[in-house]
Amino acid sequence: MSKVLVVANETVGADELLKELRRLEDEKTSEYYVMVPARPLHERHGTVWSQEGAIEAAEERLEATLEVLRTEGLHADGRVGDMRPMHAIGDALMDFDADMIVISTHPEKRSRWLRLGLVEQAKKRYDVPVIHVVSTGSPVAH
Repeated sequence: MSKVLVVANETVGADELLKELRRLEDEKTSEYYVMVPARPLHERHGTVWSQEGAIEAAEERLEATLEVLRTEGLHADGRVGDMRPMHAIGDALMDFDADMIVISTHPEKRSRWLRLGLVEQAKKRYDVPVIHVVSTGSPVAH
């Protein structure tokens, strides 16, 4: 059984990510651990931000995604993590011994994570395959 850590925020329920997880499941039965950093959606300059609101929003995205994965018969669990995605990945790996990491982002022009070099940092830091999924559409309806 493969153990797959999934890291996503706004794209957590996107079709492209779900398609990739289905592909992985077809290759080998897997256990999935979804990590959603506690970062509010559509964070913009001047937006009022609160940690409680960010956590609550991330929990809602996480629960909706876990419901979709479980409905499809996938063994999935997860939690909300640190708002800094590299810290969230590190925290998740302390609890979940993943043998693969899937990071889902928006396309380069829209992705803060790509501007920060998240995928490349994860590939350098962790000794497991890191798969990058670019999600171009909106999350699927749950």
